[in-house]
Amino acid sequence: MASDDGKSMTFWEHLEELRRRIIISAIAVGISVAASLTFHNFYAKILTLPLNMPINVSLATLIDWVGAPDGSFFGYLSIVLRASGSTVDAKIIKGGVVEGIMAYIKISFTFGFLMASPVVLYQIWSFIFPALTHREKRYALPLFFVIVFFFVVGAIFAYFIVAPVVMEFSAKLLKDYDNLWELDRYVNFLTRLLIGFGIAFELPIVMAFLSWIGVINSQGFRERRNYAFLGIFVLSAMLTPADPASMLLMAIPLIGLYQLGIFLAFLVESEPESYA
Repeated sequence: MASDDGKSMTFWEHLEELRRRIIISAIAVGISVAASLTFHNFYAKILTLPLNMPINVSLATLIDWVGAPDGSFFGYLSIVLRASGSTVDAKIIKGGVVEGIMAYIKISFTFGFLMASPVVLYQIWSFIFPALTHREKRYALPLFFVIVFFFVVGAIFAYFIVAPVVMEFSAKLLKDYDNLWELDRYVNFLTRLLIGFGIAFELPIVMAFLSWIGVINSQGFRERRNYAFLGIFVLSAMLTPADPASMLLMAIPLIGLYQLGIFLAFLVESEPESYA
């Protein structure tokens, strides 16, 4: 590996560089977590927002934002969806003496790490980038932003669409019982849902990478498309409630992402192998 000025670095210089990057990242995380501790009430409101954001109203707002004419089918659909919207009939409770403390710490640390992530990612990038070849450097920065973009899109989709659907479906089951959801479990559920969908939306990037290293090409993905779609529906049925709506909310985007992955794999394998 070479340093920023192009000179080769020794093993101990690599360790010193790594130590410096880790210290900077740790300081950034510490400052961000400390700042998050003072804004925990705001973050708690963000976490509970899906309870007051029913899917019908969200879809109606999206239709209105696109600008569907009032007399059209979509304009009528927007009116129907908004009229049938209702908040999730559930209450978040603290199920133990220390549960509020643990949730407070968990929420603050989660948002603290998110706030510090740009600094941490930059430190990782600065440490790895000098070791890349010319070809790898050409792809590294665009690939980094594409990975972040797909993860953010997946998390946003889970927050605004999937979470309200799952919560509303769960709240309407067994209506003879009150919906008293423990705070710690609620935080864990929402966090895992956002991370899970963020990772799932990386599917096109994984497919392009497999094509790039020669494991399988775009034609191979096309030939296995039916099996992939079947696997997507099975996985969606396992990871969501049993109703068709929530299963389709995961399956349909993944099918679209699989198609996008085939296209990206084709682009990657069409690139020339050497560069000046």
